[in-house]
Amino acid sequence: MRRRLEGGGRESAEIPEEVPTGEEIASLVARFPQLTKPINVTVSRKGPRGPQGLLKVHVSRIPLPEGSVIRLGDGLCCASPEHVAVQMAPQLTFLELVFLLGELMGGYAIAPSLEGGMFSRRQPLTNRERMAAHLEALGPVPGSAQVRAALAVACERSASPYETRLSMRLGLKPALGGEHLNVLSMNEPIAVVRLGMALAPGVRKPDVLLGATRPDAPFSGVSFDYNGNIHGTLEGYERDVRRHNEMLAVNFKNYVLTKQLYDDLAYMDDIVARARADLGLERPHLTKSEAGRRRSLRQWLHDELELIDGVNWNGRARAAQARRASDEADDPKAPPVDLVPLEAYGLE
Repeated sequence: MRRRLEGGGRESAEIPEEVPTGEEIASLVARFPQLTKPINVTVSRKGPRGPQGLLKVHVSRIPLPEGSVIRLGDGLCCASPEHVAVQMAPQLTFLELVFLLGELMGGYAIAPSLEGGMFSRRQPLTNRERMAAHLEALGPVPGSAQVRAALAVACERSASPYETRLSMRLGLKPALGGEHLNVLSMNEPIAVVRLGMALAPGVRKPDVLLGATRPDAPFSGVSFDYNGNIHGTLEGYERDVRRHNEMLAVNFKNYVLTKQLYDDLAYMDDIVARARADLGLERPHLTKSEAGRRRSLRQWLHDELELIDGVNWNGRARAAQARRASDEADDPKAPPVDLVPLEAYGLE
């Protein structure tokens, strides 16, 4: 099944009118034991809900454009990655949707049962162009506007959930707790020379690449690499050092982050300030009050992204809590209203 999904064999299909019978569901479950329950099914008209606890029924009368489904087997189709995002969008917060797109357009799949919580894909399930084409063919339907907005800031070719989180912290606008830096690419090859190998040509693929905007900038670009447990060996450390030196030799400044450094807001603030200088960017001129407000938002974004795991989509519940906090602003325990970015929850 994984191979078929990665192959990208999209098909066309009409939404069935009626909910499958108990016998049809039992047959599918027997033939496809990997189906998780409850099984989400889409039909074109209301009817019986099906076996309780086994099915979650959705009604949609919107015709599916070509390429909206992938056939998994005889009698079973699933929504394409492009359409999955649209289907899920109304139930997700803006940050959750950006995070979901990072996985769909990335080289990983979240799998909590596996060691490390993920597995690597040979290629992404979709990309920005495919997503945009599907939205265009689908038209203005529930979820499409949210996906279009999230697609504008979502990353492509991320290799892990923490790379996706890092790109969001670096790229999102300050109102959402981000640094508003221009993320050029993720895991795209950069031509380097192999030091110690007679300067042979080679490539490096930094996790996150930021480009200089001025010709007189000290460096041509700045890269960030997030090192997980896979780097915690002597061999991994040596690879990291070689990568750093080879990037520096072609005028790209490379910064390396561990989970401990990623979680340290003061450290991240300092390293981003240094990266701005490396890129020739001016330091923002902020009042003390605004600087403090933005710092609180950066901490909020870090904490919120830690809660988004790609499995339990409960951001809307946190949105309701944020709204209650706004309504109870006189409560000394409630967070200040202007430090809760309701835009991220889709509450504006």
